[in-house]
Amino acid sequence: MQQLFKRANESLYSDLDNYATALRRIVDALPEARALCDQVMKEVRLAEALLAFGSGPQVIEITQIIFHIADLWPFREHGPTRTAGFTDEIAEAANHTDQARRAIGLLDRFSDHTLAGELRICFTNMIQYFQEEKRLLEECHARIQPFSTNSDLTRKRLNLLIATAEARLPESPYRRAAIQTYSEAAELLRSWEGGVPIDENGVTILNRCISLLSESSDIVSVINLPASLPPAE
Repeated sequence: MQQLFKRANESLYSDLDNYATALRRIVDALPEARALCDQVMKEVRLAEALLAFGSGPQVIEITQIIFHIADLWPFREHGPTRTAGFTDEIAEAANHTDQARRAIGLLDRFSDHTLAGELRICFTNMIQYFQEEKRLLEECHARIQPFSTNSDLTRKRLNLLIATAEARLPESPYRRAAIQTYSEAAELLRSWEGGVPIDENGVTILNRCISLLSESSDIVSVINLPASLPPAE
């Protein structure tokens, strides 16, 4: 049991350390991604204002493209992150990039070259912002994916450690700290699997998670079963 406890403890520490690293990057990436989305919306509003001076069937097509692009990243306001990764968000950024490129192609049919030139700048900037957003999301996806696919095993390790600490560790401050730490880690795992909002509240939650993991790792690192395991009193 001692060796099993030790291996589970070491693996859990590694899991949580990797988890904290992923969370830190996601916390950093959230305001960056939101800022990129805000820049896209500024270009959208400018493009709409410019299109008001245009005419012809291509104006209708480009207006529809702008309407589609403006409906970007809807989960920012009302949904949780996808804790299994960011596949859908990455696909959305790629799709909006394609839409912006299609709009640039339609500008070749504009009779007003000055207007077309200004609109081309708008859509070119949108493409740049979407590509950067996609890069951020791909990085977050790569960081959280190993934890997401490993969460079931992490939960089993937590259950083993909690049960072992309760049944085998003698009563002491370390025993109480170990049980509390593992229990909080289990709650943290459940919270993450339930989703973290992509807004300021979500950033607060993630920062709290990081702080908890930092404190927990200090406690976990000093917990060891004695060579002889007396029953808990």
